[in-house]
Amino acid sequence: MRSTSLTITAVAAALAATLAFAAPGGGYGPGPGSGQGAGCPQAQDCAGGQGYGPGAGYGPGMGYGRGMGRGAGAHGSLMTDEERAEHRQKMHSFTTVGECKAYFDEHREQMAARAKDRGVEPGPGPRVNPCDRMERRGLLKPAG
Repeated sequence: MRSTSLTITAVAAALAATLAFAAPGGGYGPGPGSGQGAGCPQAQDCAGGQGYGPGAGYGPGMGYGRGMGRGAGAHGSLMTDEERAEHRQKMHSFTTVGECKAYFDEHREQMAARAKDRGVEPGPGPRVNPCDRMERRGLLKPAG
């Protein structure tokens, strides 16, 4: 009797664990992410997962590696979809860190002015300068 009850308990626990891990939702694994997509500039090799668009991104949960997977960024609500696409394309068109940082600083000033006009707080900006991040990934030539 005791072994039967232990067996049933073990089977129930195994079934519960299987169902919990098989449920859709967040977690590590492939999902929509940063594969080569329509936003990949022609002059750039995006086959290594550097482009934006549907593709096999790996990260915690679905959509982690997307261009806008964590939101539209600090100034996303201040730009239209067309402006955001143009900004993204422009950021990926630079070849040096200096060009990128000059444009990015100008863009931040424009967005701060737009936020002030709309009466909203511009926000602290990105945690990491995107130009520095692109340089570390080999997408931009070092300054100097």
